[in-house]
Amino acid sequence: MDIPNKLKVLIVGDDWVSTEHLQSAMKDVLKGYEYETITHTIVMDKPMSRDKKDDIGDDTVNEYCGTPEEIIDRIDGVNVLITHTAPITKQVIDAGKDLIAIGCCRSDAVNINMDYATKKGIYIFNAPGRSVEPVSDITITFALALARNILKADSYVRQGRWYKDINREEPVWDEFYSFRGPVIKGKKFGVVGLGKIGKKVAEKAKGIGFDVQIYDPFLAKEKVEEYGRCLSLEDLISSSDFITLHIPPVESNKNLIDEKMFGMMKPSTYFINVARGEIIDEIALINALKTKKIAGAALDVFWKEPLELDSELLKLDNVILTPHIAGQRYDVSEGSADILREYMLPFFQEKSLRTCLNIKK
Repeated sequence: MDIPNKLKVLIVGDDWVSTEHLQSAMKDVLKGYEYETITHTIVMDKPMSRDKKDDIGDDTVNEYCGTPEEIIDRIDGVNVLITHTAPITKQVIDAGKDLIAIGCCRSDAVNINMDYATKKGIYIFNAPGRSVEPVSDITITFALALARNILKADSYVRQGRWYKDINREEPVWDEFYSFRGPVIKGKKFGVVGLGKIGKKVAEKAKGIGFDVQIYDPFLAKEKVEEYGRCLSLEDLISSSDFITLHIPPVESNKNLIDEKMFGMMKPSTYFINVARGEIIDEIALINALKTKKIAGAALDVFWKEPLELDSELLKLDNVILTPHIAGQRYDVSEGSADILREYMLPFFQEKSLRTCLNIKK
């Protein structure tokens, strides 16, 4: 690989990962180089585009903020592009005639046309694992909150029903008894996808007594069984007391958990999705919750975000809803930039490709 000693760097931050933190990270990455830095901050004035309604000329790019034009206007002569959510389309790559490397401080660099960048010989680096701890934490939190009816019990106290039920001439215990939940120890905890997050979820679930079972068709059985019992998707779906998804939003996973899958679940099953909304058939889930085909669900992601005000999910009392916060942590900006620094250092300081996402030799 040929990396010139003089470089032009474009750093594009946003409201989640600041331009300043990215600049700081690049000081270590580019130590020893003579470089000029251009900066731009994208204003995240709307949710990340996921439904591809906006025609930006490249339908391979997903979950982005800002416009390609913001990058194209600044990319002339740029050798290194650093970003978080900017749309790096075919047109952006074509305009970046001098691009050598792109750094994207997220795990899934879905906002980059990876195939086209690779074809052009551009090295891409990401920040894998930045969300492992917070996402695995909220997954276990959801499981416990669902099992123990925490939100319903909280409402029962806040709305005064506990006080009124106990202070009747003859106490009423019916609603109080409805908050009883299963003992966690020995309950079957199904993990779909054993990537970095799936592994951490399996470890934490096993640590509090769950019987972990896993589906991941891309890993050898022996590897899967380091974390739990290896099952087919159908066997996991039909036998688990809790099911959680940790798979990427690739086309083959779209609607993976559909009406048939929800129909295979036990009436006592709790379903958790902190991955992506398009992985499940949301209408089928709503029907399963309405008809009590499953016990409950916790969702941090949805087909359309933000969730529409007329969504049927808002009318259900057996589902926990959060606004895509699973990966949010206090240090999301600095932490993301730090991981990207770690993954770009070998390339610029050692001329090594061991941490390159798309090109290995």
